[in-house]
Amino acid sequence: MWLLYAVIHMFLMAMVNYLDEWLTHSSSTNASASLHERIGGVLIMSTLMCAIGLSTLYIFGGDVLLSGDSSKLALISAIPVVATWTGYFYLFQIYSAHQVVPLFGLSSIWLLLIELASGSSITPIALIGIITLIVGAYLLDNGSLKWKIPSGLFFSMVFVSLCWGVAVFVVKLATESNNPLPVFFWQMVGILAIGILLFALVKPYRRGFINRIRVERTKFIGPSLMNESCSQLSFMFATFSVAAAPLAVYFTASGGIQSIFLLTLFWLFPLNTRNSVSTAQWLGVVSIALGIAMLEFGK
Repeated sequence: MWLLYAVIHMFLMAMVNYLDEWLTHSSSTNASASLHERIGGVLIMSTLMCAIGLSTLYIFGGDVLLSGDSSKLALISAIPVVATWTGYFYLFQIYSAHQVVPLFGLSSIWLLLIELASGSSITPIALIGIITLIVGAYLLDNGSLKWKIPSGLFFSMVFVSLCWGVAVFVVKLATESNNPLPVFFWQMVGILAIGILLFALVKPYRRGFINRIRVERTKFIGPSLMNESCSQLSFMFATFSVAAAPLAVYFTASGGIQSIFLLTLFWLFPLNTRNSVSTAQWLGVVSIALGIAMLEFGK
């Protein structure tokens, strides 16, 4: 069941990545706005939109109370989540989505180390599956069968993937004795609180957000609403998947599915030349499919 939840999450997130690629390169203020203002527009929108998801869950989601320290863990998980989003949006200014997204596979390495250090164990077949998925993610990122590492992107993603790995691990801890839905609710409370602080304290972010609302209006608000709806629904299924998976690393290792969906979107609906997909990247799809099979049947 965790894999089904993961696939739904990855499909929705691929749509989010596609729209983020468009949103971060379609602003009418790009010519005059600073980098931080361009980032602030989408980052503040992403965090503040959690208010809509929170309202929906509070009304229709039933009991949102958590036992023990789970509410604290859920709130804490919002910090690495927002850090992940921030790095993600900055990298989108330089690299295409199909280069950035596959390198989230690095979070599997971080999670594997964290969970092994916490006393968990993993079968050899599942470990090979994780490695195969990571190789597939590398091919998707590389775009060539020749060995090369885009050093700026790679080293940036080491930090960003660590943030994502920590977020997933904390969510796993929070869901061990609780329903995943309240955990997701309190995580969004934390994200919304951070968004309000960023709006109040970071002037370039605030200015970028206000300028996009003022200048682009529905051209920015409409796609953002659709994007954040997909994003919040996606993260809800991510929480379900992490809670149901034997190890949190299984969830992150399946992230290559997201790249498959994203590449398909770029192939069917190309945005510009920087989103073109190479043969080596499609070979990565095969590697990812094999890795998923080993991970699912070798657990």
